Amino acid sequence: MRDNEEVDLTVDPPPDLVIEIDITSPSLDKFPLYAAVGVPEVWRYDGTHAMMYRLAGERYIEVTHSIVLPLLTNEHATRFLAERKQVPSTVWLRAVRAWAQDQRTVSD
Repeated sequence: MRDNEEVDLTVDPPPDLVIEIDITSPSLDKFPLYAAVGVPEVWRYDGTHAMMYRLAGERYIEVTHSIVLPLLTNEHATRFLAERKQVPSTVWLRAVRAWAQDQRTVSD
């Protein structure tokens, strides 16, 4: 889909995940559009909290962990985003990668 100028939902699958940053305006009014095309998961970040929603029928319900990244919870995402504001990006990225590696090791 990378080089497609138009999306044909009869051929192209919907994205697995949509991420909305709601700093200036809320994205909740877009949820019915995402549901109509079958996006299974939406994440929202309001500048303070990360929230995850899973498609259930024709609407989204708030959930505590991702289906796209099962080891990631809304609490982890919120913490990572808060930490990103406090440390240099390279330090933050190393910490997130180390967390992901630790989680993968624990789940194996």
